[in-house]
Amino acid sequence: MDKSYRERIYKHYLSNIFNTGRNIQNIKKEYKDHFLYFKKNYTRFLPSDKNARILDAGCGLGHFLFAARTLGYSNIIGIDVSQELVEFCGSMDLHAVKSEITDYLQKNTEAFDAIIFNDVIEHLYKDEIINILDLFYSSLKKEGVLLVKTPNMNNPFVASAGRYIDFTHETGFTETSLKEILLVTNFNRIKIVGTDIYIFYKNPFNYLAKFFAFLFSGSLYLISWLYGRNTLKIFEKDILAIAYKK
Repeated sequence: MDKSYRERIYKHYLSNIFNTGRNIQNIKKEYKDHFLYFKKNYTRFLPSDKNARILDAGCGLGHFLFAARTLGYSNIIGIDVSQELVEFCGSMDLHAVKSEITDYLQKNTEAFDAIIFNDVIEHLYKDEIINILDLFYSSLKKEGVLLVKTPNMNNPFVASAGRYIDFTHETGFTETSLKEILLVTNFNRIKIVGTDIYIFYKNPFNYLAKFFAFLFSGSLYLISWLYGRNTLKIFEKDILAIAYKK
């Protein structure tokens, strides 16, 4: 399958995509805001050992790399196919290298304690997804953890935007389809959660926003149930999968 369009887009991903939706000139503030998000949603699933070997597959602008370093993790590396993004991470003193995920994991055989896969899986075709999840599984240590975040196609308000906001998005997920492919690729103790985007520390308005979002989610579950779709229970903007190697 021809994927040459990806090369054209990813070559200038920072200047053409992230420059329109991110505050690159004030990235340190954005790092700090994202740190609060990762701390709230990810910390309890990350290895307790601060020397754990962690891979951020598709590190982008380095938001998770910054968060992990701030949390005290010292052995984390990011990879990305965009040279622009890798160089940007380097300018922020974050460790990242340019590589395709498959190439990197096939060449680097030392196992990881954790692999982070934030907002990447939706960019892949289905065969690619299965192949990469298989590689993740073989690249993790026993009881190693994989964290996968992606837009939630079960949210009727932002699902279409999450799916089509980027030309390189190819696949959308709900909690059931995400769990399905993790089961197929042999992961164990799989948990799917909706991520909490309401960070309370600075803006009290977030408490009110979270309350109304909770009411909306309850209403959506009831409507889904009335239509016979009671397997879908998560309606947050993004879903996070936590899966372990047997």
